[in-house]
Amino acid sequence: MNDTRQSSSNPPVRRARRPGWLRALLAMLAAAALWAVLAGGAALAHPFAWLAIALTGGAVLALPAGRALRLNPTALPGLLGFFLRTSVLGGIDVAWRAVHPRLPLAPAFEPYYVRLPHGPPLTLFMSMLSLLPGTLAVRLEGRRMTLHVLDGRSDNAATLMELERRIARLYGLDSDPPGSAR
Repeated sequence: MNDTRQSSSNPPVRRARRPGWLRALLAMLAAAALWAVLAGGAALAHPFAWLAIALTGGAVLALPAGRALRLNPTALPGLLGFFLRTSVLGGIDVAWRAVHPRLPLAPAFEPYYVRLPHGPPLTLFMSMLSLLPGTLAVRLEGRRMTLHVLDGRSDNAATLMELERRIARLYGLDSDPPGSAR
């Protein structure tokens, strides 16, 4: 029986991936909607709009499809709350350092070993950490990420581990995969 429903005792059954033409069509509709929002509905009559929309569909067909993502919507409020709280506190800290007469900065490059898999979870992690005040992802080589931080004396790793744990939970990943080294 090919059923996509799940019960509490059975593991979830994976749904079949959308066919390529349908993914391309959906991407083209999204591109058209984005074009209309950004440039106005009348701009859709321009030949460049049609070219951009057609190239969007072609890119979807030409590029390999990624693996299906399982999102855990119950983890989203916790991730957003953590991000907002950390952003506000980090912003206050950066502002305090900027107006302090001694300008207490200790900029440094720090290594951080990421456990998230490559793809959307890692992309979200790097994007969110670069939006946090005082941190910037500079380089990623394998699992080793190099960060630039405003204060190398702070426990930046604890914040990053918590952010990574919350993103792993959002994507339904094991928060500490076996064999991961910190």
